[in-house]
Amino acid sequence: MRTSHENPNGAAHILAALPAFEAAARLVSFTRAARELGLTQSGLSRRISTLERWLGAPLFTRRGRAIALTEDGLRFAATAGETIRQLEQARAAFGAGLQGAVRVGALPSIGGLWLAPRLPRFLAVEPEVTVSVVTIGADFSDAPKDPVTWDPSAVDVALTWGRGGWRPLQTRALLAERMTPVCAPGVLAGLPGATLADLAAAPRLGHSSRQDAWAGYFASQGAPAPPSTPRVDLEHFFMLREAARAGAGVSLMPLLFAEDDLAAGRLVAAWPVWTTGGGYAVVGSAAALSRPAVAAFVRWLEAEAGDA
Repeated sequence: MRTSHENPNGAAHILAALPAFEAAARLVSFTRAARELGLTQSGLSRRISTLERWLGAPLFTRRGRAIALTEDGLRFAATAGETIRQLEQARAAFGAGLQGAVRVGALPSIGGLWLAPRLPRFLAVEPEVTVSVVTIGADFSDAPKDPVTWDPSAVDVALTWGRGGWRPLQTRALLAERMTPVCAPGVLAGLPGATLADLAAAPRLGHSSRQDAWAGYFASQGAPAPPSTPRVDLEHFFMLREAARAGAGVSLMPLLFAEDDLAAGRLVAAWPVWTTGGGYAVVGSAAALSRPAVAAFVRWLEAEAGDA
C-alpha cells in the first residue's frame, strides 16, 4: 500500500517535475533537457508524465523523437518558469547561497583571453553556481543590426561583439572596443618612437573576419591606408596575439586582449589607440536574465568590465 508521502501526484513530486518540464519546453528536446539536468531521458520523461497526470492534460505532442508543446503546454510553460524563478528568489531571501547553472556562449577570443582567466573570481564568490562556456560564431559586418549568430535557447547569455541591436534579446553593454597596434620588442627598430610611416612599412598581421580593420586604424589617424596587405591573416585575436608575441609582425589588437602582455613587456604598443565604435556586450532573453544565478553572473561581468 502506497503511503501519502509516496503519492506520485504529491507536492514534492510536482515540484521535482517543474524543472524537467521547463527545460524540455525551453530546449524542445527531452534528450538535451535530460543532459542539462543530469537525468536519464526515461527519468525526465517520468517526471513530465507525472506533471501531465496531475494537470489532466498532455503538455507535449510526440512524433518519434520529435516533440512539440501543446497549447496547454505553451500556457503552462510561462507558469512553470515563473514558479521556478520565485522559488529560487525565495530561497535566496532565506540567506542560502545561489545555486544553479549558467550557460555562456562567448566569442573565442573574449572567452579565452578575457573571461576564462577571471572565472575563478566568480566561482569564489558563488561557489554553488556552475558555469559552462561554449564558443559562438561572430559576424563583424558593419550592419545597422547585429545578427544573432547563436541559438538563444542553448545558452543563457552570450558574450559577443557588435554595435548593439540584438533584438528581441536584451543587452548589457560591457566594454567599448579600443584597439592599438602591438608587436614583440625588437620587431621594429626605433621603438617606442616609431611613426605611422614605420607602421605602414612594417610586416602587419590581419584578422581574416575584419579585413577593413587596418584601413580603419590608419583613417582614424588621418593617414591613408598602406598599399601593402597584411602578410598573414588569422581568424581569432588569440592567434594574432600569439603571432605578435612570436615576432611575426604587428597585430592590431583590442587593448583588453593585450593588456597583460603590454604590462609584462612581452608586447609593446608604440602607436595611438583607436576607439572603433564597436564594443563587447552580454546578451540574453528576459527570462534567462531574470534567473538569480544568471543575474548574479551578469552583475559580476559588469563589475569586471568596470575594473578593466
